[in-house]
Order: sequence, then structure tokens, then C-alpha cells
Amino acid sequence: MKGYDRGEALSFMMRKIDRTEHRALSELVDKILAQCIDADLRFMHETGVLDDEGNGGSAYYEEDDAFEYIVEAIAEQNNFTPDEAILAASLVNDFMDLQQEYMERKGLVQAD
Repeated sequence: MKGYDRGEALSFMMRKIDRTEHRALSELVDKILAQCIDADLRFMHETGVLDDEGNGGSAYYEEDDAFEYIVEAIAEQNNFTPDEAILAASLVNDFMDLQQEYMERKGLVQAD
């Protein structure tokens, strides 16, 4: 995505995430946030929200579909059990809020 700085976004999220909400995954929070960014960008490319050059594509970002895609990617990458996947889903939910906030601050998307 043009104008999206992965490192800056990750740093922003690492500072803002409420780690007390994710104690069970405490040692993995930063790693999972990075994986979430990668999965979300991959989702946007695969669904046509972004084109090959990182510009806005023709598709609308379906938040529910993105959430499911990201949770599945995180669970698979980390070999999570179903119970661990549920914990990861809570973190993905918070990631999505932070991703939205970061992109709004950068002027990449408009507030809903």
C-alpha cells in the first residue's frame, strides 16, 4: 500500500496495544502484530482492495472477511490450538482497530 510504512505501523501498534488484555499471548504479541500486518496486506491484494502496485483497487474492504482471513493466517503460522486461536482472535480484533487508526492518521483511509 503506497504511503504505508510497515515498520512505522508496527511500532505504532506495539506502543498502543493493551498488553494486559492479552496476557496469555504476552510473549507473542509483537510477533503476532507483525504477522497481522502481513496477513492484512496480503488479504487486500488477494481480494482486489489493492492492486499490484499498492494503489487502491476496485474492491471494497470487507472487515469481517479480513478478520477471518487474518485469524486463520495467525493460527496456521503459529500452529495454534482452537483455544489459542480464540485468544489470537481477540488480539486480531485489537489489531484491526489499531490498523484503522494508523491508516487514518496517515491519511490512507477516511474515518467511517
